[in-house]
Amino acid sequence: MRRFELGQRVACSAYIKKSGNHYETDKGRDTFCEFWAAGASEAELVEDFHSCDLFVRIPASFQGVYVGTTHRATRLTVEYDEPPYGKAGFYFSKDMGKPFAIVYYADNKKRLVPMDAIWTEGEAKVIEGVTEGG
Repeated sequence: MRRFELGQRVACSAYIKKSGNHYETDKGRDTFCEFWAAGASEAELVEDFHSCDLFVRIPASFQGVYVGTTHRATRLTVEYDEPPYGKAGFYFSKDMGKPFAIVYYADNKKRLVPMDAIWTEGEAKVIEGVTEGG
């Protein structure tokens, strides 16, 4: 994994935000589970297994200051389980953990940036085809 220094100026081409996908269950999580996609007008009934993205990637070109790296789970999975493996019901888990850069792009405003969408200012100039002295 590439390393950046605290306070380093960076250029970014995308960031992530919450997808808005979610699940709804009954109080005991044992009778039903529905998947609601972001912006959907109807739910999808989950019978035994379902998985969804927790974040969406937003293409955007911006510059900022790197202040650290964090890891986030990017998928949410629901699975129906029954005895002898446990109490009958729907169980949730998060997986597909990935690192994201924390970038401040304005006063008190930050974004989580995928590691494949962040470059140092020097790398960005090379990518754009601009070299020093010319």
